[in-house]
Amino acid sequence: MASQLPIVVIGGGTAGCTVVSTLAAMTTQPIVLVESGPSSTHDDEPAFFNVLADEALSRNVQTTLVDGGDDKPYVQARALGGASAINGLLLTGEEPSFLRGLTRMATDADCGQVGAALLAENGRYSRLWWNGGRWNPGRAVQHLVEEGRVTVIAESATYLEHAQRVVTVAHTTNEAIEGSLFVMCAGALATPALLLHSSLERAVSGIGDGLQNHPTITFTVRLKKQTSQRFDATVVRESLSSAGAQLLTVAYERTNATDALNALIAVSLMDPESRGGVWRSSTAMQNDFNMLATIRDRVAMREAVRELISTVMSASFTVISERVLVDSEGTTVETLDVMKNAELDEWISEHLSVVSHATSSCREIVEADGKVRGVGNLYIADSSILHSVPTCSPAGPVVIEAARIGRAIGETLK
Repeated sequence: MASQLPIVVIGGGTAGCTVVSTLAAMTTQPIVLVESGPSSTHDDEPAFFNVLADEALSRNVQTTLVDGGDDKPYVQARALGGASAINGLLLTGEEPSFLRGLTRMATDADCGQVGAALLAENGRYSRLWWNGGRWNPGRAVQHLVEEGRVTVIAESATYLEHAQRVVTVAHTTNEAIEGSLFVMCAGALATPALLLHSSLERAVSGIGDGLQNHPTITFTVRLKKQTSQRFDATVVRESLSSAGAQLLTVAYERTNATDALNALIAVSLMDPESRGGVWRSSTAMQNDFNMLATIRDRVAMREAVRELISTVMSASFTVISERVLVDSEGTTVETLDVMKNAELDEWISEHLSVVSHATSSCREIVEADGKVRGVGNLYIADSSILHSVPTCSPAGPVVIEAARIGRAIGETLK
């Protein structure tokens, strides 16, 4: 009878939906997906800021970006398909081979004036998670639900019950779900938090260690005139610091769904060394990215910001912009330009932007097949097990890893 217990996948984001679809094609065993978020109705909307405006599809989680810094909200998807249902559609790395034909390169027809300005400053068109519509793995899962192949429990997982190093039950707000095998896909913040809340650190050391994200600085570009475009972001620029650190600049045509007179341009350090962690304090879970903790990262980010200053002060940008503001206090880019290194480093530390690219918080606790060391039937298949934050937008590597682990689990069930 134990073989008839379902596979329980916790988290229906990019990774969870990929795992569910992969397993459904490899086994007839029942599959239960625990995901509290709704299905998105915006997969035909190319302007991602319009999608982000639907507050039902995301929630904020408090995080700390630098040691001793203030808490800042991290936008976490809360939808079937996860971040793939709401992200900026940029696929800056390689297209996963098994998704070929579901993405495409951006073109001149997709690009707005801010993207065109970055193109003139050595930018390039990005590949998009779009080809006649947004690629959202939640749609495939929705079809499996309609076919009766997968059951979705629309609640949040709260606790994993376990005995003798075997997980037996996943508890949600109102349900207790027995399972034969459990796959964590809740993301690099929620997965370690659930494991810690379930007191699994007694069986597994290293939960939450190694958390990373892309340190990012964002400027606001006040535009001389408002224009319309199909996508909110299509152009990126890769560059290197003097020490070879990888940098990525992204142009955004708006700041949000309702403000088209202001645009954004952001630069990120894509291969940071610094790591933080997720841990349980006496009062709550703590999410600390510990960004710019090494000299190499601080110097690379300083050079990234100086490059961004040069970009927005170029003729390509001055022709479209009235002014450029670098923070909410109204500091101008000209003020930032004359700062000395120590002053600029301090400003950067205080003004880092939050991007939803958290990874690597469970990298130390899994085997190569995603199985959690020391626990008989528990796997992790989300961004938390990536060795480091990817040097590209993370959805591609997350999908590839989730599919690989899903196939590995499926092989054990044959």
